[in-house]
Amino acid sequence: MSCFKLMGSNLADQSTLTASSENLLFPKENIQDHRRSKVFRSTSNSTTIIFDLQESSSIDTVFIVADKRSGFGISTATIEFNSTSDFAAPAYSIVVPFSETFGVGYIEFAAISYRFARIVMTSTLGYCELSKIYIGKSLDLVRTINFGWTFKDEEISKKQRNRYNQLFVDVISRQKIINFSMKYVDKLDLDLINKLLDEVGETRPIYLILGDSNMIADNRRFSGPLFLEDIPTISNTNFNKYSFSMSLREMT
Repeated sequence: MSCFKLMGSNLADQSTLTASSENLLFPKENIQDHRRSKVFRSTSNSTTIIFDLQESSSIDTVFIVADKRSGFGISTATIEFNSTSDFAAPAYSIVVPFSETFGVGYIEFAAISYRFARIVMTSTLGYCELSKIYIGKSLDLVRTINFGWTFKDEEISKKQRNRYNQLFVDVISRQKIINFSMKYVDKLDLDLINKLLDEVGETRPIYLILGDSNMIADNRRFSGPLFLEDIPTISNTNFNKYSFSMSLREMT
């Protein structure tokens, strides 16, 4: 569906959370922490978390994100939406497909507006575990990326050899680094980009969908939560047309 989408404000971050079961060593509030190593864990194989978004909000995208080390601690995930916190008969429901290989999953749909969301998770581990979830709406940009983008899957594990030339590796994980530029952006798109930058800055993640099935078999390799390396400089290259570039590093 997508080739390029940016998402900023995460409605899950401002929500009041209610979990059907919870391991207090891995509380539900960990979902709102911007470190993937901070995870929620339940005490059963079937678990729900209700998100009170505080008000009815426009939503067209949901992400789920795994811990970089242990991956997804779930077998299935379904996201439901409703006008009230009673989910006996949710108004809208959709399965979120995810990739164990890339540690991320997302689903896009026509924009809806509800106050309450619920994620329903199942597992065979004796518990359900989830690192992060994004609930929100993508920017309605008219322009898209110009002149392509760059992607690097950087190895951040540490390697060291002793005096016998034996290799010792502190295995961590890889980290996505993505760079792209936008040129000839008009003032309407610029307002949306500036709103995004004001919301997230360098301390909160941007959620990105990059690529589609015409470009690669599974574009979840290039998609997920990333932090700005620094705030982009915006240039006025032509009258009422702007350009800038972004450098993003994956949340770990």
